[in-house]
Amino acid sequence: MRSLLLAVALVFAPALAEASTPDTAVAAFLDAFRSMDEARFDTFFAPEVSMFFPDSRFPQGRVDGKDAVLAAFHSFFERVGESGTNSLTIVPVEQNIQYYGEVAIVTFRLESDDRIGRRSIVFRRMADDWLIVHFHASAIEK
Repeated sequence: MRSLLLAVALVFAPALAEASTPDTAVAAFLDAFRSMDEARFDTFFAPEVSMFFPDSRFPQGRVDGKDAVLAAFHSFFERVGESGTNSLTIVPVEQNIQYYGEVAIVTFRLESDDRIGRRSIVFRRMADDWLIVHFHASAIEK
């Protein structure tokens, strides 16, 4: 039992260590998102997270709770994987982090030929980790 606990701790230690500041949490989250590493990706969301997804490939209203948000993302990762893609291109433009004590708000744009994606992610310090409590994604036509 003790070795099982140690093995579990070693698996999750890198993700938790990366999330010790808002800056490192954002970088680690985006890395997990790009690589569609669900196990690591899932560790960045607080139980009470809420989210607005960017387009019709996702639920249209606000999605509440970690299980519901992750179900939408996992479905998206599965569809992307079925197309033969094993990673995403996520290049934040004009990333900004605003600090408010135990809360950090991260904003950035994503650019493509025909759309501009806008992202706002609210991280909250919970124990030693910075977890996502709200994520708003939208897109506008160029």
